[in-house]
Amino acid sequence: MQYLVRKIHHTTDEVFLDATKAKENETFVVVDAESKEEAKEKVKNMMQCTNCESWNTDTEYVYVDNEPILTLFQCYNCGFKDDWMFKEDDQ
Repeated sequence: MQYLVRKIHHTTDEVFLDATKAKENETFVVVDAESKEEAKEKVKNMMQCTNCESWNTDTEYVYVDNEPILTLFQCYNCGFKDDWMFKEDDQ
């Protein structure tokens, strides 16, 4: 079960906590972004680690002649790394 806990530090030095429970088909992801649109785009392209189910991952694509040929994957949570070649039908 996942909860999103928001901590709000008020100007009066009072701290407020609010918790939201994720629904069964819902996952919370925090990303650094300059706008709501950029945050959505980042999450849309994120991949979840198959080893530990973390979203703290990075995916890099290797291109030749502007065509993706290789995907490099790394999980910063468990250290899992993987790579795979693009097939013709992947594009």
